[in-house]
Amino acid sequence: MNQFVTKKYSRQFRYLPLAGLLLLLLTLTACFGGGDDNASEAAAPETAVQQNATLTCTSACLAQGQCGTAADGRAVILAHGSQPTLRDHNVILENESAVVIVGQQAHTILNTDGATSTLNFFAVQTAGGGPTNWVAGTCVALSGQ
Repeated sequence: MNQFVTKKYSRQFRYLPLAGLLLLLLTLTACFGGGDDNASEAAAPETAVQQNATLTCTSACLAQGQCGTAADGRAVILAHGSQPTLRDHNVILENESAVVIVGQQAHTILNTDGATSTLNFFAVQTAGGGPTNWVAGTCVALSGQ
């Protein structure tokens, strides 16, 4: 017994092999991703720090332009809300305020005399909590020092 397949029926399944191949490709791609959830911690060792400190407008901090005096006469520390930087600050923190260090990064900086040096930056949170901000290490007095 011979059966004829209509053109309408054959058109419905014409793309079935391509759809199956696409599904296989997406499944294999998903298998290769992911992995070790601790990889982000290994790549960002700055998150391993937890130490109490105080923000201080020292002469070195002032010389680097990382602190100053507000219009009302208060001494303030300049910080950045998302990255370690020596300019383009977007946060002002109170001088002599207690903070908790939640991260640390060392960066090479170019001094005004053309020499390079390494400067630590600390990700700090105020003792009462709140957002994390990055501050130059010259403005941070570690507890016990």
